[in-house]
Amino acid sequence: LFSTVCFSVNNNTASIEVLTGSNYKKWKQDIEFAVGIADIDLAMISDRPVDITDTSSIAEREHYAKWERSNRLCLMAMKRSIFEHLLGGLPETNDAREFFAAVGERYQVSSNAEAGSLMSELTGLRYDGLGGVREHILRMVHLQSKLRARDIPLPDSYIVSHDLNSLPISFSQIKTAYNTQSESWSINDLITKCVAEEEKNRKEKSDTALFVSHTKHKSDNGYRRQSKSNAPRKFQAKKNGNNNGQTNNVGGPKPAIKKTGTCHFCKKPGHYMNDCYKFKAWLEKKQAVFPWLLFVLNPILLMSHQILGG
Repeated sequence: LFSTVCFSVNNNTASIEVLTGSNYKKWKQDIEFAVGIADIDLAMISDRPVDITDTSSIAEREHYAKWERSNRLCLMAMKRSIFEHLLGGLPETNDAREFFAAVGERYQVSSNAEAGSLMSELTGLRYDGLGGVREHILRMVHLQSKLRARDIPLPDSYIVSHDLNSLPISFSQIKTAYNTQSESWSINDLITKCVAEEEKNRKEKSDTALFVSHTKHKSDNGYRRQSKSNAPRKFQAKKNGNNNGQTNNVGGPKPAIKKTGTCHFCKKPGHYMNDCYKFKAWLEKKQAVFPWLLFVLNPILLMSHQILGG
């Protein structure tokens, strides 16, 4: 970062970037702007007037006084915005115009070197999506103007072609449209088409992101519902606190299996005939009359019990 010096003249405030040597171009622009906006640039744009004599007119005296004031303030502004160790190498002069030229001779970059730097910057430009494609194209046009001022004219067709090549793959559609046409585009045509293409790409990207987000949201909700419904029943019963009056005896004795058969004697479900108390009462009653009846029925009851799983 460079330091700046601010000064106010005629209710006009201006700032000048302090000259370090490598920023001469910026310093020169700041000086010209500052003395111009403060209306003290007379000594920078005109020669020193003749000295005042007894025969000088009032207009000549006023012009001389105005020039002297401009010269003094311009010298102060320039010397105040140059580091002290750099001032020692500059010639001593009381003329602001001569001092300004001496600084330029000391730090002016050669025209060929600056032209080479501009060409390298132009050919190395690539659009990175920052600032917008319009600013990217106008930056190339600005470099084209600088090169034209140094007798290096570049046609608009070159700028259009080079700019399209500097755009990312998202602009492939507009590149194809340009390459398939025989007529060339102007700079304004290029800006209009590229801005429209960029807006379309942004909208498509936004719509895609919204669709993916909506799809993921639905997928997550479906997964949660499916996971909840497909959980093992014993875990669901434990979680819900409803196990139908049964306890989970993991590793303990197994609960008794409830019989669901039908008694062939009383015709009631839930038990077998050999467990039926009515059948047992009937059997004891008959055995008192027919003692041999138990020997006949026991093998039959035993076989029935084995078959029915009793």
